[in-house]
Amino acid sequence: MMTRSDAVVSRTPFRVTFAGGGTDLPAFYRRHGPGACVAGAINKGIFVMVVDNFSSEEIRVSYRITEDAKRSLDEIAHGTIRESMRMLNIPSGIQVITATQMPSRGTGIGSSSSCAVGVLNALHAWRGDRVGPHQLAREAVRVEREILKEAGGIQDQYTAAYGGLNLIRVEKDDTVSVQSLNLDHDALAALNDHLMLFFTGVERSSAAIHARQADAMDEHLADYDRMRAIAVEVARAIERLNYPEIGRLMDENWELKKTLAEGVTDDRVERWYEAAKKAGALGGKLLGAGGGGFLFFVVPPERRAGLARTLERMGLRPKPIEIGIDGSQIIHAG
Repeated sequence: MMTRSDAVVSRTPFRVTFAGGGTDLPAFYRRHGPGACVAGAINKGIFVMVVDNFSSEEIRVSYRITEDAKRSLDEIAHGTIRESMRMLNIPSGIQVITATQMPSRGTGIGSSSSCAVGVLNALHAWRGDRVGPHQLAREAVRVEREILKEAGGIQDQYTAAYGGLNLIRVEKDDTVSVQSLNLDHDALAALNDHLMLFFTGVERSSAAIHARQADAMDEHLADYDRMRAIAVEVARAIERLNYPEIGRLMDENWELKKTLAEGVTDDRVERWYEAAKKAGALGGKLLGAGGGGFLFFVVPPERRAGLARTLERMGLRPKPIEIGIDGSQIIHAG
């Protein structure tokens, strides 16, 4: 145990996924596992502040709105914060405040799970607990998937907790392994020079798309098997910095993903994607479940400016990001 703090701030990264998303859904890995994904933490994320409340009997929660609970946790509508507090036996006397660095509601960058990890990390630190990334990820999965029954996988929680760029495997028995890809500082910098992210301006419900994927799972088992294999192949291609191969595999993964459920793509997304390919992108995908959010591409550095101009003319703008090594951290405790 550490000394209890009056005020704590955590910083937790969002993530990008290169390949394998969907194989980390329980509907797949528990029956046909393992699942495998390649995902990386980025240098943008969510800040969570936990502060003693001015009233020891009340709870204040601030995100897009502010909630005040005077009688019990059940008055808090924000499920992740409410159930994280309940899990850690914090009934009252606290303020929890969140702030994000990028558009995050239904945009495919794992923001809800980053919030869960960041809230849990800050609450643990406020109590004086020392916790590691595996515990944070597992507790976040419990809150989101087991208690709140929100549809989705496990890669987001583990990427947010561990940071870095990893091959994440999940077995039929829910055992998760996080294998850091073999990239030194210079190799990671070179990879980052090839990555571009564009916000489509479209927000969507990932839970609804995940639910449709689960319902149609048995019709697409061969596609999920191939996406799992692609994740392993793209991990090796990243370690070799083989950018054409990374792009080709991401492109193949995207073509498979589009067949898994209604709503993954639409005509606008297809136009943006094809324009990016013609402007020099080696490959890419919509992040998350699909349907909107962020487009993610691998692009030779000499083609980045031209690709940006092309998509800007179509109403999109690049959002600079880098893969970072840090997972959820306590950046202030006092």
